[in-house]
Amino acid sequence: MLFESLDKLKRNSILSAILLIALGAVIIICPVKWIDSLMLLFGYVLLVIAIVMILNFFNGNKSLMEYLKFTGALILGIAGLCVLVFRDDTIHVIAWLFGFLLIIDGGRTLIHSFTYARRSQRKGWWVLTILSLLLIGTGVLVFVNPWWQDPEMLMKVVGCTILFSAIVSAIRLIWTWPIRSSKGGSEDGE
Repeated sequence: MLFESLDKLKRNSILSAILLIALGAVIIICPVKWIDSLMLLFGYVLLVIAIVMILNFFNGNKSLMEYLKFTGALILGIAGLCVLVFRDDTIHVIAWLFGFLLIIDGGRTLIHSFTYARRSQRKGWWVLTILSLLLIGTGVLVFVNPWWQDPEMLMKVVGCTILFSAIVSAIRLIWTWPIRSSKGGSEDGE
């Protein structure tokens, strides 16, 4: 059971690290004149994801999880429409969204540091705990930062925090995988 949970965590960590690195690089490299185009692209991507999720709901079985995904798809669709309609204020909302996501990711990493990393019997498992607290701190920093007036600086800060989140996600992957030992037991993967 432990290895099934860790395999799922491994896949999620690898995928999220790759996506976050790509997103952070795009946001950091993006020139100021392309910020409006990037916001439009973000709005359209949200709408396409919402439409695909809604179509999957109509074609799939009607379980509770599918209804929750359908509700999430409706929220994503509304968010995509809001991004397209209110483009001027979107950059601030995206900064708040990324700050919130960083806090959530930091909390998830903190839980994983105590649930899996401590049990993996690796020395220095507490480093993941410190990094998760730093991740929560960067999320709070994006919420209350002094860069609200300059969109270019705000995009750079969001891009750097996303790259930091990708690094923490990769470290989480390394530290949560248990080490097999010769003595056996449920804590060390036997």
